Order: sequence, then structure tokens, then C-alpha cells
Amino acid sequence: MKLKLFLDSIVDRYNLNNELLDVEINQVNFKLHSKTIQVVDPLGQQLIGNILIVDQRPCNNDESWLITKNSATIFFTEFQSKIIQYLKWEDQLSQSLSYKQPVKRILHVLQQKIINPLLIFDSSLKLLGHSSGNRNQLTDWQKSVRAGYISVSGKTNSKLAELFNSTEIISGRVCRLSGFKLPFYLQEIILRNDDHFYMIIVLEEQSKLQKDLAVIESVTDKIAATVGLHNFPYQSRGGNLEGLLRDILVRPNISINEIQNRLQFDPHRLKRPLRVLCLKTPHSNLQPLGTILTKFVVFHYEQYDVYVIEDSNPTILKTIIQELDPYLKANSTCAGISNAFTQLHQFNQFYQQADRAIKLGKSVGINGYHDYIAADLIDHISQDQSLSNYLSKKVLELKEKDQKLFQTLKTFLINRENKKETAIELQIHRSTLNYRLSKIEEKYNIELTTPNQYLYTLLSTLLID
Repeated sequence: MKLKLFLDSIVDRYNLNNELLDVEINQVNFKLHSKTIQVVDPLGQQLIGNILIVDQRPCNNDESWLITKNSATIFFTEFQSKIIQYLKWEDQLSQSLSYKQPVKRILHVLQQKIINPLLIFDSSLKLLGHSSGNRNQLTDWQKSVRAGYISVSGKTNSKLAELFNSTEIISGRVCRLSGFKLPFYLQEIILRNDDHFYMIIVLEEQSKLQKDLAVIESVTDKIAATVGLHNFPYQSRGGNLEGLLRDILVRPNISINEIQNRLQFDPHRLKRPLRVLCLKTPHSNLQPLGTILTKFVVFHYEQYDVYVIEDSNPTILKTIIQELDPYLKANSTCAGISNAFTQLHQFNQFYQQADRAIKLGKSVGINGYHDYIAADLIDHISQDQSLSNYLSKKVLELKEKDQKLFQTLKTFLINRENKKETAIELQIHRSTLNYRLSKIEEKYNIELTTPNQYLYTLLSTLLID
């Protein structure tokens, strides 16, 4: 849900600027800072915008604000509570699957929307739970449970086991069993380490199947996003996927044909986008136990624990960051996250992105490569031995003779020639900034008012530094 629509349901009066209108509330963090709600991007922890909490409409219409009769703290507590309540069903799904308890919470979500009866079995074919379907009649599967045809105990359901273990691939198809009057649709949900569970839709109303499937797909996607189900069902021949991934890192020029021969799928086609997460581990006993990362492929390479994580839903990445960040701070270490990719033979390239994010980013906490890609590009260009032939000689002279003026010029250009922001960042008075800029123009003949010189001068300051 977008923040604007969410606020419509909880407050009478508010105003949002353009940056906040389309913010999705399940993809950002909200923090209380004095009398301001900070809207923060979960990956880069970058500030998206501020929302003032006020008791009357401010004069400045450019600011985002909320009007409340309560204090900022009380309002924020209620605001946060309503967001948690809005997202609460995701927590219920997480609990029900993380600990393999009966899936009553999943059924509670589906029961309101599924038309046909639904049964859920674990991988040993123990019935975990069921929805009632049409409550006006005793359903066929309920008759079968009472007759002992489908067991609700820990004993294996032999008839179902015989069907599931057959060589014919039945997941995603309508099936029939002798002795079971109605046909049913089977959906297998894959978890980590070949674990799985089954959802069975008993087709009392076959015409409603597609509608039920659409509901189940959206819910299972939420399960995957919230719990981190391992939707990476790819294997290498011999089952050593981690070994193959390590080989791709060790041998950057490994051929695509070799990768394909060692896999059971085309490396050009990933079913879901992935990212590489590198966790810097100064000690071998550092493991983020209990986090969502236990759901993904991991192996150790050089100084990192390397995770191949799924990127099919923003909630996955948000959950990883929320769970991992306290661990990194407690152990004074850091992690880097690459951009997303969809072709497995590119794994080495995106590992390098995660590595660069760590080297260019913060020494403690999470670093997303997308935040440092410009710095990485500049660093790459700087390696060119002939670069000095292209840089501004005037800027180079300034750097050599007056470091303070050089930093002033660099900060001014990075801030898009905004004097207010530059003065604040340099912690100097506006008149001091004007004096320095005048000196740069007069003494070093660097023109700051010519539009066509802006990009060249900016690149020169960044590359020289």
C-alpha cells in the first residue's frame, strides 16, 4: 500500500511532497527523530524524506506534514502500531512456517478467499491443517478423514504417498485418486534442503479453480518473501552447487558450456533474480545464526561468507537487512550486497560488486553496491595511466597549492552549486564560502558560472582527488 493511501485511513489532514507520495510502506523504515518521522530506504539506509508532526498547518507548503492533537511520540507509536497491524499477517505466516507448527495462520489468510476446500501436508504427508470450503455440506475430504482414508496423525498417507512418489510429475496438475470422489489440484512448495510441503485444493467447484490459484500464488509469494523460502531449486550434477559457484569465482573465464554441463538447468535462465551478499568474517566462528540467511546457499571464499540470496520480492531484502544489521554492529563487521542478476554465469561479476561495496562503504553495517557504483566507476577510470592528459590543469594546480580551496570547490560542485548545502556541509558561514569561491575564480581562473564547464570541472576534481 502506498503511504498516501495508508495515511488516508488514519489521519484527517496531511500533506506529502512528491518524493513521499508513492512510497510503499512495506519497503521502507519509519523512524522518529524529535518531532519528525524519517522515511528511510531499508537497503542504503538513506533518508527519503521527513514528515513533520504538527498541531496546526505549517506556513511552508513545500514540507510534508501530519496534523495531530497528540504529542509526536504518542502519534508515532500509534502510527507504527497501525503499520504493524497492517503487515501482521506476514508475521503470522512467518511463525507458522519457520517452526513447522500447524499452518492455522496460513489457513486463516486463505480461508477468507479460497472457495474450494484446502488441505496442507508436510513433506512426510502429515496433514498440517485444512480449510472448510463450503460450510453448508460435508466435503469429500472430511468424509475421507473420518473414514481413515486421509490420516491426520503422523502416519504416512499411503495412497497419497504412492501418488506423490510416482514418476509422473503431478505438481501443478489436477489429479484423481481411487476412493477419493472429487478431483484435486496439487501444488508443491519447495523449501531449503529439499524440504517441502503440499497444498491440495479439493475441486468442489472446478470453475473457481483459477481464482483460487491466483489467491494461493499471491499468498505463497508472501510466504517466500516473509519467511525466505528457498525458491532456488537449482542443483549441480553431483549435488555440489556450492563447489560450482566457488569454481566460477576462482576461474573467471570458465566457459558457459562447462557451467551448463555441470548444472541441471540453463545458466542463462534463472527462475528468480538473485543477489550476492558477502559477509566479512574476521573470525571463523562468526555465523549469523537465527537469521533469514540460513535459508540460502552459502560457502566460504577468501575472507567472506558468500550468500546467494533471492531477490524476487522487496520484503526478502528488507528482512535480511533488518535481521543482519544488529548482528553486524554487535560483531563490528560489515556486509556488501550486489545488484540483482538473472544469469548464473554472471555470478563472478556480481560477487565483485559485493566485494567493492565493502571496500568502498562503511566498515560496520550493510553496504549496497548501488550506493557506491559512481565511486567505483571513478576509481576504475583513475587507474588509467593517461588520465592526467585529460584533466583540468587549473584544478590540478589548485589541488597542489591549496587543499582547503580544492575541497571547497569539490563540495560545491557535488552539491550542484547549491551554496546553502555546501556551507552546511563544510560548516562555514555563507560569506566565507562566497570569499573562497571568488578566490578560486580570480586566483586560479576556474570559471564557476559557465554551464558547459560544470561537468568537466566536476569530473576533474573527483578524478584528481
